[in-house]
Amino acid sequence: MHKELNPELFGEKKIAKSPAMESASALSSTGANYLNTDRQIFELKSQNHTLADQMNKIVSTVNELIKTTNAKFERQQALLTRLEQSHNGLATEAGQKITQLSQRVNERKSLDLKVQEMVDRHNNVIKSFEVRMNHLQKLLAEKEAQMISCQTALNEAKMEIARLKRL
Repeated sequence: MHKELNPELFGEKKIAKSPAMESASALSSTGANYLNTDRQIFELKSQNHTLADQMNKIVSTVNELIKTTNAKFERQQALLTRLEQSHNGLATEAGQKITQLSQRVNERKSLDLKVQEMVDRHNNVIKSFEVRMNHLQKLLAEKEAQMISCQTALNEAKMEIARLKRL
């Protein structure tokens, strides 16, 4: 029995032949099959080379994309690091300014309390002065009344003396 490669294996269609034609064409088809198989092997090798070249191009493109992507990531990481440092610096500066403002506010409150205490003491001194002035005015009014009564008594005494001198 003669072994034959399935012609449909590589996309060829088998033509139906009669048994008589098969024996005559079997000898001629074996040589043609070898040539056909060699041609198909050559085509497959060329397709493999083409595919290998395409794969190499794809691999080089992917490698280039990976390199550019890594470079972009590194740049973004550097930018992010710089932004974080800037943010931390600004946060520290803002914290210091807030602390300074807090100290100033506390100092201002302390000074305001001192000023308020001074104003309260001044008001107390003024009230005390007003009380003393009112007391002195009353005393002055009493002394004035005493002086007027003394003056009246003195005038009466002078008049009495003058009347007595005339007599």
